Amino acid sequence: MRIRLDWAMRFSVGALIFGFVASNIGCTSSRVSDLNAYQKIPMNRVVPYPSEDELRKRSFVIKVVNQPSDGIDEATLEVPRTQVRRGLERIATDAGATVAGRLAPTPSVTRDWGEEVVAEEADRAAEAATEADYALAMRFSTYSYSSSWEKPFKFLWESEEEAAAKPGTCTHTVEVEFEVEVHQVDEEDRVEKTFVLKQAGEQESEDLDSTCPMNTAALSVLFETALDEALSCLQRPLGQMLSPRGHIVAHRKAPEAERHIYRVSLGSAQGIEQGDTVEVRREQRAMSPEGIESRSERILSLGRVTDQINPQKSWIAVDLSKVADEILKGDVVRPIENESLLSSLSGPNCGSILEER
Repeated sequence: MRIRLDWAMRFSVGALIFGFVASNIGCTSSRVSDLNAYQKIPMNRVVPYPSEDELRKRSFVIKVVNQPSDGIDEATLEVPRTQVRRGLERIATDAGATVAGRLAPTPSVTRDWGEEVVAEEADRAAEAATEADYALAMRFSTYSYSSSWEKPFKFLWESEEEAAAKPGTCTHTVEVEFEVEVHQVDEEDRVEKTFVLKQAGEQESEDLDSTCPMNTAALSVLFETALDEALSCLQRPLGQMLSPRGHIVAHRKAPEAERHIYRVSLGSAQGIEQGDTVEVRREQRAMSPEGIESRSERILSLGRVTDQINPQKSWIAVDLSKVADEILKGDVVRPIENESLLSSLSGPNCGSILEER
């Protein structure tokens, strides 16, 4: 029954995501037949308007760093840290960010519990020498393995000796928990977001030995699978944070029609393609009593990338009837990943794995 309820809940969440995107974009076309025929519309500006450096900077540079893990032997964490680091680097690059000191692909090696051949020293030196916009600081809090043995079922007609000769059931369980802090690298070194991921994996086998021995290769695979499932839940929220960041720079209106398009400072060089969905956001700044400035963004509208795309700019179509506020010159634009309904159902249940703080 729990499996059916789980599936139904995830189906509902997937349908809501699909419905939100569809209702906010509507039937906005991605084709612009003649851009020169569109009327130029003067725009009000956001205040404060982005600086020239902010307008030029479209993608982020990130670095991945380790934080001490209390109570866990450092040698035990060598392999999982490498796996998580590679996963974070993959998410960042898939989102369009640049990774400082990215690990080179690992050559084929024989894996063993607690051992892996990885050449990291040159990469760490390069990482230290590269300035980054964000630091992804990871810390493990749980990395454990346990097993239990259940006696075989004894039928009424079996003797104790016959029952003892049958194998029992071994349940092997691994548990992993780690957090990823997203630090804004600046003078204050602010923590923008903390992701806490917790996942367990189980494997059953039949064994006469009540101590339930497990070979190192199978144990490694069990840990790797649990970490991979946890990392897959970071793909969307972390990728969204690290995706390219452009700005609205111009507005045009179709002749004799209420069709509006906006030029944005993101293009094919940042992975923008026709039909992609983007968010138009309003940046809001606040000052704490201690004089520390903080920034946040709220979504104004969704837009669809048209066929007018250049390497560093493109035009997006927006349905103004679905806009929360007036779109201003200088508003932030971020691409978003449209999660398909199928992928939301087939992947792990991220609601029980991921916690955002």
